[in-house]
Amino acid sequence: MASAVVAELPAGDVKATSTVIAGVTLNYTSIEDGLKALNMTQEDFEAIMAADGTRWKHSGCQDGWKLSHDAIRRDMDALLSGLERTRALVESGRALEAWQVAHMQLLVKDMYHNVHAHHDHEEEIFFPWMESRVVVPPKMSSDHKTLMALLDRTRDLAAAMRPGSAQGCKSLVSDLLSTFSTLRAHMRQHLEEEEIVGLPLMRKHFTAAELEVCEKKIVADLKPSDMAFFLRPMDMPTKRATMTRFGIPRLVQTLVLLPAVRRDARTVMHAYAELAVGEQLQRSKGARKGFLCFAA
Repeated sequence: MASAVVAELPAGDVKATSTVIAGVTLNYTSIEDGLKALNMTQEDFEAIMAADGTRWKHSGCQDGWKLSHDAIRRDMDALLSGLERTRALVESGRALEAWQVAHMQLLVKDMYHNVHAHHDHEEEIFFPWMESRVVVPPKMSSDHKTLMALLDRTRDLAAAMRPGSAQGCKSLVSDLLSTFSTLRAHMRQHLEEEEIVGLPLMRKHFTAAELEVCEKKIVADLKPSDMAFFLRPMDMPTKRATMTRFGIPRLVQTLVLLPAVRRDARTVMHAYAELAVGEQLQRSKGARKGFLCFAA
């Protein structure tokens, strides 16, 4: 039996220990509160989240909803690392360079787009679909307003960033990190609550075949660059398997989506790596560029 993790944490703070229950990792959220909201025992929860070979051939942690959350968490952790490194360098007296500013603005813009798209898909497609059989907890939707206000503030601070002396940039870099840390804490708690309550609620009242119809509507609305974001946390075999599970033909994967993944690695992922170490890295020679006309 997993032990409970209790209550909301201050912004930017995560407990040293986390709880994993049926593939859902909790740092901010209480298991007991989730089970109470669901009116389930932990055994019920774990059974619903498990693959049963009939209604659900994959576990809850492999649902597209959970995988999209994993992509958001991955990026938020990576951006936090990069911003912390940038602040440390500025506080040590190093000037803020143009490439650092460009990376921060690129990554915040990318995150802004991806989080907005995720929330739009929930509000316009996923939650209405769930509401056909079950009441979606209102907090899942109302949280979005708070999160987007914090994301707006993060975007505005990043857009205002300019290269300059350490003294001149210190305050803005610190404000950006503080605001983003608050956003990340609220977002992580929100995602955990959706997974500990919304995910088992959905799996209890729907089947994998029914979810597949809904997921295909969302996937059809994604550009190749959006799919590259969704696939970021996965290794290449898992990327392939996930695209296949979502009904994406192998030829489309090869000619359209994998070039987008490679372009994402050369741009967004490279920016994350450089910001995290605080220096520009040499790009590997002979990197495959793929079919760039398909990679937008």
